[in-house]
Order: sequence, then structure tokens, then C-alpha cells
Amino acid sequence: MAAKSDPLTGRRLDSWKEIAAFLGRAERTVKRWEAERGLPVHRVPGGGRSAVFAYSSELADWLKGKSQELDAEDAVSGEAEDRPAELSGAENTQPSAVSLTPVPALEIKRWPPSRLAAWLVPFLLAAALIAAFTSAHRPFRFKSQSQPPNAEAKDLYLAPDSVAVLPFTNLRGDADTDYLSDGITESLIGELAHVPRLKVRSRDSVFRYKGKDVDVQTIGARLGASILVSGRVMLKGNTIEISTELTNVRDNTEVWGHRYAGKSSDLIALQQQMAADIAQRLRSTLSSADREQVMRQDTQNAEAYSLYLKGRYAWNKRTLAELETAISYFNQAIAKDPEYALAYAGLADAYSVLPNYGGNPSEDFPKSNAAARKALELDPTLARPHAVLGMNEFEYNWDFSGAESEFKKAIELDPNDATAHQWYAEKLVQLSRRSEAMAEINRAHELDPQSPVITRVIGTVLTDAGQYDQAITICKQLVQENPTFPIAHDCLVYAYWGKQAYAQAVEEWKIEGQLTGNPDDAKFADALERGFRSAGWKGAMAAGARVHEARRKTGGESPLFIARFYADMGDKDKAFEWLDIAFREHDRLLTDLNVSPGFDNVRSDPRFTELVSKIGLTK
Repeated sequence: MAAKSDPLTGRRLDSWKEIAAFLGRAERTVKRWEAERGLPVHRVPGGGRSAVFAYSSELADWLKGKSQELDAEDAVSGEAEDRPAELSGAENTQPSAVSLTPVPALEIKRWPPSRLAAWLVPFLLAAALIAAFTSAHRPFRFKSQSQPPNAEAKDLYLAPDSVAVLPFTNLRGDADTDYLSDGITESLIGELAHVPRLKVRSRDSVFRYKGKDVDVQTIGARLGASILVSGRVMLKGNTIEISTELTNVRDNTEVWGHRYAGKSSDLIALQQQMAADIAQRLRSTLSSADREQVMRQDTQNAEAYSLYLKGRYAWNKRTLAELETAISYFNQAIAKDPEYALAYAGLADAYSVLPNYGGNPSEDFPKSNAAARKALELDPTLARPHAVLGMNEFEYNWDFSGAESEFKKAIELDPNDATAHQWYAEKLVQLSRRSEAMAEINRAHELDPQSPVITRVIGTVLTDAGQYDQAITICKQLVQENPTFPIAHDCLVYAYWGKQAYAQAVEEWKIEGQLTGNPDDAKFADALERGFRSAGWKGAMAAGARVHEARRKTGGESPLFIARFYADMGDKDKAFEWLDIAFREHDRLLTDLNVSPGFDNVRSDPRFTELVSKIGLTK
């Protein structure tokens, strides 16, 4: 059977024998490395301890800088003689990861294989993405499972490769306490992320199944998880009960379960104990330091914790009103416990996205930065505030090197944070570093394969690389699975725009405008449609420019949008008039200038080159 390949991680090795051959070591050596040194080997869900696989790029990255150390260790342990002769000595070379490079300009001459590979990789990558998404994203129905706890499982050592925490059920079923079940779920996801060598699926992925009957084998396969964590929460007056269990995806059996009960004021202690118990089941060799990290809570104030959960519940709804509500809750939590780092991190999150929903960038970004830095001052181990600082430095301060340092720090602290990889990928695209962007977004997808936002960014990367057909395939699949998700249609808008499939772009814009729930979006889409019917694409662009200019009189509409419409119509002077306004206003969307569709008519203009240089972008 031919070896499988992955868009990010290269060739898949499907046995200890293949892994050992790739590394040029004996099987017993690589098994020891996995146990003692964290060699990145994965378990086949439901396949037992010996059913393993690994990716060549992950192995290569792990091996970097370790060759001499491992050689010396082998010599001491006597394992050097187990290495295959053809891979030992001076001729042994360290395997290297797949290198993704941008597509170069076409030249009519014979190229060496290495340069030919630089051409082929992006195209093969796009094809692999399409295959992966069409096979892994199909509609399905869900049914619940309920089996009694397995009494024999109390000493079970699970050691799974990945886990999904399904949204806990609110047994009261009322909206007033929904924040509690959602918050416990989200907190548990964050706590289990500290378990070594364990991939924990993100909130975006698992909350798609909230309130649905779920067949564990189906959802496990979709999420790429071998163990599912599920639970129920019941709040009765001043008492709270939490029941949770672990289910083996392979055979649909419950392998462990427990019930926690106490006063509402005991919620933090209950949460800590539950996280520690589950972590211990997943890793029986969990060190005391790792256990302490899993159980760690930034506050022991029950009221502050409850307010924080309410803030996160509101933050996840992503409307202007709910974000303002979230900010209020986070501030109340801080008032209860001024040393509550996660509450400051929540403030940083809320203020960072507020400009997308009608906030004021000149006020919101500085507030977000201040909150993120306070969170890190209180708890330097937090990863997400670094990622937020990365976004803010990039979009608001145009400090691209500083932003990259923050993203790298976030990923260093939490390599499994899919959102950090996603945000970093988006910014790498804007810097025209498309191969690196594709590597980052594929890493995000590997960590969180069901996230619609991450899928949308894959479509963006392909669109910005000019691979419009591939982008359309990805975006259509996203729409099929998330027909009411506005940015799924936004994904298609820009892919169709880039391909100059204008009728389809207008249609997707219209659907998006209907789905956002914002009357202004619907009016904008209607204006585009009328303009397109009367005068084609130029008519649509003229209508779009008029709508956005009218909005400027009452709100903070981005000048970049207006400039883009004029540029695509071919009115260069008008386009640069609005681009100058965007620069004077420090429009945060200017960082998208190099890849935003619509500017092809002006990219060769010296004024465009000068603007790109002033912003600091690499053209």
C-alpha cells in the first residue's frame, strides 16, 4: 500500500517498522524515545497500543538539534549497533520536513528537481486539502449513547492521542444557567490542554454538537478523537451536581464515570478535582507538576469565577451588545478578585474583536493591549494573551515583527492552540508569506479539523494564492456543512471575485447579507444586485461604493472598502483618494492591502508601491 500523505505533515508512516526505518534506528529505540523523550507518535483510534502512525515532518522537526545527543546516548546504551548499516556513520542524514514555497514565475527552461518541487508542492497541497475536506466533512445524524459505567475500568490506563470534551448538558434547561454548563465545558477543555502529548479539540469544534443526540463513534471519527468526555450539570438552589464520563470511541463503551456534588461555592474545587481525575485516567503516569498545572485555577473566589463564566458565555455570542455585556462581567470578576489573570485575558479578547462589531479601534485596541499585558503580569504561563497582542500589534500598530514575536511566544507556550496558529496564518498571508501561512493553517486544521473558521481561512489562503477553483471547492464544502454561517458565504464571495465569476459573487454576497441579521448588510447586498443587473460588475462596484460612502456619514466605515470598489472599476484617482484617507485614519484593514481582491488594476501604480512601503508590508 502506498504511504499516505498529509498537506502539512508530509508522508504518513503506518507502523513502528516504518517509523524506525525513517529515523534509521531499531524499533526498540524509537519506542523508548516515544516513552522517554516525547517522540511524536500517534495512536490509531481504537487500534490498541501497537497500532501507531507518525508523520515524517513531525519526526524531522523533533529530531532537529538532537542527532549528536541521541548518537551519544545510543553509544552509551549499546543501541548504536542496532542502526541499519546504510543509515549509520557519516552518510546518515537527518530527514527534513516538506518545504512549501510560493509558486515562482514561469520560465521556459529545464529546471532541476528541487526547483520543480517548489512548483509542484503548492498544487499538490491544494489537491490534498480538497481530498481531505471532501472525505472528512460529510453530513451525518447523531444518536445518544448511554451505557452503565464499567466497574472494571478504575485502573485503566487509556493514553489516547486526542480527546474531545462534548458540551455538558444543562439539566435545568433554562438560559439563566446555561452559562454554567458551557463554562464548565470550556474550562475543562483548557485544563486538559495541559496534559502532555494530548490533543484536545477546541470549543469551536465541539460546540457544534451542543443539544444534539450524538453517536460517539461518528463524532469521534469526525473530530479525530479516541476518547469523548461528556457530562451533565444540575444547579439546585445552593447545591451543584456534575456527572461526567469517558467513552471509548472504538467500541462505544463507557470506561469511567463519576459524580461530583457540593455547594455552589464549592464549584472551583469540584472543577479542579474533576479535571485532575480525568487527566489521571488519560495519563496514569501524570507527574505531580502536570497534575498541578491541570488543577490550577487563577482564582479561589467563587463569585469571581461565576462572573468570569458569564463573561465567556456572552463573549462567545459575538454581537456588539453581548461583547459589551462580556466586558461588564469580566470587570465585575476583577472587582471581586483583582489578581484574576483569566478575567483580564477575557477583557483582552473582548476589546480586541470589538472593532469588528462597531467598536472604536483607537479606544478598544489600547484597552485590549493593557488587559493582555496585565494578564501576563499576573500569570506569565498564559498563551492566549500573547496571541491577542500579536493580532493587535499587527492590525493597530503595524508592528509586524513585534506581532510575529507574540504569535511565536503564544505557540511556544501552547503548541496545541489551533486559534493561535490560525491567527498567525492570517497575518502571514497579509505579509505575502503564503507557504508559511499554509503550513500554519494546516497545523490549525490538524489540531481542530471541524472548526468552520479555520476552514474558511484555508479558503482565504488558497484565494490569495490565486488558486480560485481549489478555494471554491473548500468554501462550497464549508457552506454545505454550515449553510447559515455567514462567513462561509463570504469565503465564496472572494474566491468568485478573484476568479471573475461575478454573478456568483453577487449571489453569495446576497445570501451573506441575509444571514448576518444586520439590516445594513442586507441593504448593501441588494444595492450590489441592482447595480449588477443594470450595468454588470462595474455597476455593482459603483453601487457598493455609494453605499459605503453614505455609511461614512453616520459611522466608521472602512475607507479601504470604498477604495477597493473604485480600483476594481478602474478609477485609479478615486481609489488612491480613499487609500490616502485610509492611511491618514490608520485603517486597520490596510494590512490586507497586498492580498485584498479588487486592487489588481492599481498594483503596478507607483502610488500603490509607495503606500505598501509606508505601511511596512512586503509586496
